[in-house]
Amino acid sequence: MTESYHDYVIKDGKFIGKFNEMYSRFDDPWTQSTQPNKYSRMAGIIHLQNFGVKSVLECGCGLGYYANWIHRELGIVPKSVDISDVAIEKAKQLFPHLDFEVADICKDLPKYKDVDAVVFAEIIWYILPSLKDLFQMLKDNFAGKYFVVNQVFYKGTQKYGTEYFTNMREFINYVPFELVGQCEATMAKDSTIETSVIFRIQ
Repeated sequence: MTESYHDYVIKDGKFIGKFNEMYSRFDDPWTQSTQPNKYSRMAGIIHLQNFGVKSVLECGCGLGYYANWIHRELGIVPKSVDISDVAIEKAKQLFPHLDFEVADICKDLPKYKDVDAVVFAEIIWYILPSLKDLFQMLKDNFAGKYFVVNQVFYKGTQKYGTEYFTNMREFINYVPFELVGQCEATMAKDSTIETSVIFRIQ
């Protein structure tokens, strides 16, 4: 059976979280270089543009392709962080003009409180047990600023995290901030639904 990068993240409905090993073994997990389904990422950029955001903390930057897209579209150099030092090293090599840093947002989020917006880039499934603590950190350190979440949901096939939420509406109801924008999109052939939501933190 062919090994998949998914096996290092979530497997058989259980969180694995071996991100360094994954980035060491696979050159382009989630096809980050081509980002074949662009709905949520493009919507996230539009959210930032619509609300006049000038500085961004991107959490879960991986190889840096979305950071580069944000920079290309908006002229912003995000502060882009990831828990994997292997991913960050590769991102620095790919995009030396951008700003990458190793960080564990479950501990380090308050360090970046000067930004206008915090973006969680497809990381919600990996931080479920810490979400309520992260919401409190956002409230304590980023009040009045924006919180953008780009996230994939699944068309009836989700096994992990179902006790938290299974779709965009359930996720919105879970977040204790003011919803100011949302986008949901898919194609008929997709097994996933792309979403992007923006909240004002209060």
